[in-house]
Amino acid sequence: MRQLIKNATVIDGRGSNAFKSDILINNQVITDISPFITTAVDHVIDADGAFVTPGFIDVHSHTDLATFLPQGFKPKTMQGITTELVGLCGLGVSPLPKELQAEHRKRLIIGNPTIDWGWDDFPSYTSALEQQGLEVNVSAFLPHGLLRYQICGNSSIPMNKNQRLKLAQLTDEALGAGARGVSLGLIYHPALFSDRDELLTVAQVAAKHQKPIVVHMRSESDQILEALQEMIALSEQAGCQLHVSHLKLIGRRNAKKLPSLLSLIERYQISFDQYPYHYGSTTLFSILPPALIRAYAPDELMNKLHTSAVRRQVHDWLSERILSQASEPWDNLPALVGWENILICEVESQEAQKWIGSSIAECAQQTDQHPVDFALDLLIREQGNVRMIDYFMDEALVEQILQHPQGMVGSDTLLGGRLHPRVSGTFPRIINQFVTQRKLLSLEQAIHKMTALSAETFSLHKRGKLAPGYYADIAMFGADFCDHATIEQPERYATGLHNLWVNGQQKVAQGKYLSTRSGQLLLAKNGNNGI
Repeated sequence: MRQLIKNATVIDGRGSNAFKSDILINNQVITDISPFITTAVDHVIDADGAFVTPGFIDVHSHTDLATFLPQGFKPKTMQGITTELVGLCGLGVSPLPKELQAEHRKRLIIGNPTIDWGWDDFPSYTSALEQQGLEVNVSAFLPHGLLRYQICGNSSIPMNKNQRLKLAQLTDEALGAGARGVSLGLIYHPALFSDRDELLTVAQVAAKHQKPIVVHMRSESDQILEALQEMIALSEQAGCQLHVSHLKLIGRRNAKKLPSLLSLIERYQISFDQYPYHYGSTTLFSILPPALIRAYAPDELMNKLHTSAVRRQVHDWLSERILSQASEPWDNLPALVGWENILICEVESQEAQKWIGSSIAECAQQTDQHPVDFALDLLIREQGNVRMIDYFMDEALVEQILQHPQGMVGSDTLLGGRLHPRVSGTFPRIINQFVTQRKLLSLEQAIHKMTALSAETFSLHKRGKLAPGYYADIAMFGADFCDHATIEQPERYATGLHNLWVNGQQKVAQGKYLSTRSGQLLLAKNGNNGI
């Protein structure tokens, strides 16, 4: 099928100035970009007054299971996203043997819809994605946390030589089968127990395959510089590319570290992503100090949180009467941002639904408890399955990080419960807030960050640019392209997106979401990091 987009204001993704042109699409591919194309076509779209850009690439998402949900990618496609990278933060759904899946799913913070997992390794997971049909292009990373769980269970003991050999084998198999790289989530159980030898093992295999490690660092607050230096040393020794996930500085007392942080990023040419919000979302379980998690297995820990001795310890840690050791970094969110800035957004039981949207400070006041005790009681009742939204830094820092040329955009989408506004609003917010209103970036710079820079960083073949021979992943939007999602109404979709093409087929037409599934599975293997 031939389609012609006429009279477009084209921003091609390279960062160069916009220009007027027509765009010719033949089946999946762009075949011509030039003024006044007269080729006979099947369908003409008039883009007069609209911007036409490459489809956006979300380089950090946790939509690993969204393909299996009805309209699972609607919040993403309505904001112009055509490609998603998943399996980040060392979290995910594959590879994992079937006998370990039930226990893993109990604490799956990326969303756990009631669907059957018909896979147990990376190839069977990607096959399941293809068989379901993809709304957008999807490329998956290998989550290191799953490998550690598969080999060591919940143990906090460092891997021995034989276990590291098994780790290398599993990593090699998944990267050979097309995983985009290896993701690390060094604040999450059980990956937080990983020592240098274990991390070096996966980094060296990544280097062998010429693929990156993508890292949620051990600290994004008091010890962020040390955490980044740890990853720099690791990647330098292994010889692999390093990418930092959702770059941020948690806690006002750490704002002064931003120049040093960006200096390291520039010196070592590290790529990174961020989302355009000064508040994030993760599991409430992460407020517990690593020393406590190291001491007890997850089920045992839930029981220990009942005891007065452990409660006193947690009170002391969270109030900073006991300080974390430098060798074991930890983002102590209650001390860094305050209980009033930690909101509950997802719980498991019906009884606890009443707390969603309230801060822990507010909940504790209603129950006449200390915030620590309310938080621990909630974790116990919900068996650790509580997700929070936390206000972690000033928006001025978001602005400074966003303007850095090595940064790109990732929504950090987590599904389930009350969603973070970033799920529906990340990409239009960049344009509406930081281009149109605050004028911190030109539209061309913003589009480059959201398209070509991402494709180049992660070797997405023939994606991220508008050029002949490239796949027709195309977004068309007006000057009114705008996000509407808020904390109170997180599922409000963006407006102003006119049309969206995924591999040449329309996914959004005249602002309406379509059921089309024309996405491709993007495997990185056999020396070809494309499809």
